[in-house]
Amino acid sequence: MTGALLLAAVSLALLVAVRRPVLRRLVAVVVVAVVLGALPVRLLASGWPPPGWVVVACAVGQGDAVVLPVAAGRAVVVDAGPDPSGVDGCLRRLGVREVSLLVVSHFHADHVGGVAGVFRGRRVAAVATPQWSEPPYGVAQVRDAAREGGSPLAPVPAGWRWRAGAVELVAIGPPYPLRGSRSDPNNNSLVLAATVHGVRILLPGDAETEEQRALLETVPAGAIRADVLKVAHHGSAYQDPEFLAAVRPAVALVCVGVGNDYGHPNPGLLDRLTRAGARVLRTDTDGDVAAVRAGNGLAVVARGTGPGRRR
Repeated sequence: MTGALLLAAVSLALLVAVRRPVLRRLVAVVVVAVVLGALPVRLLASGWPPPGWVVVACAVGQGDAVVLPVAAGRAVVVDAGPDPSGVDGCLRRLGVREVSLLVVSHFHADHVGGVAGVFRGRRVAAVATPQWSEPPYGVAQVRDAAREGGSPLAPVPAGWRWRAGAVELVAIGPPYPLRGSRSDPNNNSLVLAATVHGVRILLPGDAETEEQRALLETVPAGAIRADVLKVAHHGSAYQDPEFLAAVRPAVALVCVGVGNDYGHPNPGLLDRLTRAGARVLRTDTDGDVAAVRAGNGLAVVARGTGPGRRR
């Protein structure tokens, strides 16, 4: 408490001493950042793929496809978006020639419709899926792609672990089957806590309020805390505020399609994340987006959606 009082006193003195408005605003930003424990996450101008990237959310339309780098030319892919061309294009832009692991969070079409694009011209070493096997058409689509690609497929439970190169994965949810929820496939999403080069990344699929609350009740708080959050369910309104507070991300990535019919992302959710200190990027307005290591902290890079950008 003494340290906090001292910091407040020093901050007040600095604000009084700095008379120029621009410098005064800068000091205020830095002081707030120190109180919160981190400097603001910078948006970098960079080529693509950006150096030091630890996670990329692909612009695949209204769906999810996330990439974690294992080594040069190799990656983990989490979900495949709604169509093959979107995820294939993203992986090509990242130079991914081999997929060490494809993880399916759940079997809705906006997460598995593009599964053939992950296999297009690439070896996929293995496929991990949730234990909740609905809807059946999505299950069949993933199973067929794995069989044609010669890739072993296994449903994995909470507690499952996997590691290769720079990537470590732990399945933290669902902690138990959730039935009778607003959407059982969403609320039985395979939830992954990933670590890439020391950066913690939470990938909750389409987990809605019910699964988020179940995680809060059963999983240690440290397992939920993350530097980067792939925002659940395309930024829908079905988010538990306590869950977001427990994650406390510095970076929030929203996988969402332009002009979608669902009202995603929810403006109130974006405001909540921003007010909590997260740098929010979204694939509908920013294109492919990445969190990167920058010095001792994190920065973000947006590939953009302007003319000449192939989506």
